[in-house]
Amino acid sequence: MRTILIPVDFTSTTENAVRIASEWAKQYEYQHIILLKTAGDSEFAYLHIAEGHSFVNEENVNDLLHRTESLLNHLSSIITEKFPDIKVSKVLSDWALTRSVNEVLKNQPAIELLVLGSDDQTSSNESFVSDNIVSIARTSPVKTLIVPNSYRYKAIKNIFIPCDLKGITKLERLFHHKSLIQKQDVRLLFLNINTHEGDDTGDHKKEELETYIHQHLTDIPSSVYYSHDKNIINGILTFAMTHATDLIIALPGKHSFLYYMASMSISEGIYQNTNQPVLILK
Repeated sequence: MRTILIPVDFTSTTENAVRIASEWAKQYEYQHIILLKTAGDSEFAYLHIAEGHSFVNEENVNDLLHRTESLLNHLSSIITEKFPDIKVSKVLSDWALTRSVNEVLKNQPAIELLVLGSDDQTSSNESFVSDNIVSIARTSPVKTLIVPNSYRYKAIKNIFIPCDLKGITKLERLFHHKSLIQKQDVRLLFLNINTHEGDDTGDHKKEELETYIHQHLTDIPSSVYYSHDKNIINGILTFAMTHATDLIIALPGKHSFLYYMASMSISEGIYQNTNQPVLILK
């Protein structure tokens, strides 16, 4: 049973991720969604400090458990009321969020996709899941879909794929999903960004890239673009804003969002992308 995993908290950001994931499940033939709630984002809500010691307030613990149950029931109903044929499961964990995600992935081999809600300027509350996007996405062994809070689902028609001329074999990750892409009426837009002024990429490298793409994606409409920007993330987001784009696919290598997350703050990377979801292939 093809399965999607969604870590959730008490924010609109993860609720929106659940809504998008349910649409994605229907579109791409997933049959099962798992909602994961950890204690990590709320465990201090019921700890009170008195004379240097902490103790558990039973009333607050019970209130948290009730709120958690209500949250999971609410999110489940969002899925099942619109798509009653999709199975929904709920998982509670006391471990840290990243560890919880990876434990569920290890114990549920049917999970093929991880969906993470991402805060943006429309978020009313700071999402605990969003705060942990980088650590989760970097360690996840399955492909990961990052969904901005302001994003509303629409059919995927134009898929934007930043790629590196010096690592075109990384596109193999995309070719592994060729059969799924072929089922949809989509167009692929490949972009290589040159970061060095005056250091134009040789025509032979461009020809190599275009030949490689054509050989593997003969039946899928595609275009290859080239641009210059000293900051690859800026180049990616500028292209996405000026071209019709419904989804950004991040591949391993220099042109990946996660590559830059190692040295940039989240706000300078993924959070700048407030319009389109980002799918990170593994």
